[in-house]
Amino acid sequence: MKNKKTIIIFSSIILLIIVISALFFINKPTKADVNLPQQTLKDLKEFNQKLDEYYITTWDNNQFLSSYSYLVKKDGTEVTIDDLQESLGYQVPEQLKDVSIHFVAPKSLKPYLGDKILDDDPDILTVYSALPVEGGMFISSKFDEGGVLSNEDYKKFVTEHSWAHGEIKTPSKDDKDYKEILNAIEKKDIQLKGGNVKYIACDDKYAIIVISSSEDPSYIKQYALQKNEDGSYNVIKEDLQEVNSKIFVNYAYTDFELGLLPPYEINAYSNISSDQQYVVESLKESGDINKDEQLTYSCGAGNFIYLEFKSNLKVLLYKNENGSLDFYQVDNFKTALAQMLKLEPNPPVFILNFE
Repeated sequence: MKNKKTIIIFSSIILLIIVISALFFINKPTKADVNLPQQTLKDLKEFNQKLDEYYITTWDNNQFLSSYSYLVKKDGTEVTIDDLQESLGYQVPEQLKDVSIHFVAPKSLKPYLGDKILDDDPDILTVYSALPVEGGMFISSKFDEGGVLSNEDYKKFVTEHSWAHGEIKTPSKDDKDYKEILNAIEKKDIQLKGGNVKYIACDDKYAIIVISSSEDPSYIKQYALQKNEDGSYNVIKEDLQEVNSKIFVNYAYTDFELGLLPPYEINAYSNISSDQQYVVESLKESGDINKDEQLTYSCGAGNFIYLEFKSNLKVLLYKNENGSLDFYQVDNFKTALAQMLKLEPNPPVFILNFE
């Protein structure tokens, strides 16, 4: 009986120890509960205000992008502490000199920091500071209290914004990717069925296409697409020809590889037109082409006009500094492209007939 009582007492003690231990671990401070010195918090608050000021006041010049979650300028260089100091005349405190600067949507930090990240405009990219602390990084902004991500979570967070989704490819007409991309586009806009593909690129997650109507070369569209597990594609951004596609896509999908985009911005050209008959008549009058030539394809933008005729004659025209048109006879779109690149470093090659 005595042994039984001893066993009961001993078991009760063990149970009590287990309960106390469980309560300790339940109430143990989380990684996000690390307390920073008051002065550091004060300096960090001022830094975040200055960071937001720098972002707002220099955006026109820098046209910031998010690259692997970091804040970068339009030339791809990462924003540094020195940029803030030089731009704002602000001296960053010594204890903040190791801060890194991120540019992400608040919603991407919610899984890690919960209510320490505000829900206001969760999709709008915000500048964040990441301060190294014991065991991780303290991430905060002008608008968010912030908290600590463990080193493991911080690495995972950055990786979620990685642009690396396999090799960038230019699929040919026989490739499945090409066919699936075209299929998604034709479902979106029937006018582009059988269209003239001006540019196409993809990796293992995303794709970009520039395409025009076969009936009207000036009806040009640019789309961003995402690849599904079955190899099909969905349009995720349309009418990119009307905006700065690099910024528009990057702000919506920070993990989108911007190397997929064409080197030109279609929205930079307000004079895209396939109505070039008056130019043809002028060329006939000047004797540059025969009067019986029949126009089969025409498109112009910027300083360039490209023409094709039934006789297989192909002509590239360029508006020179004097305002007159220089005449170049070309063999195909490749020689036309080569000539355009001789005249301008980033010409509107989408006016060419790639068929």
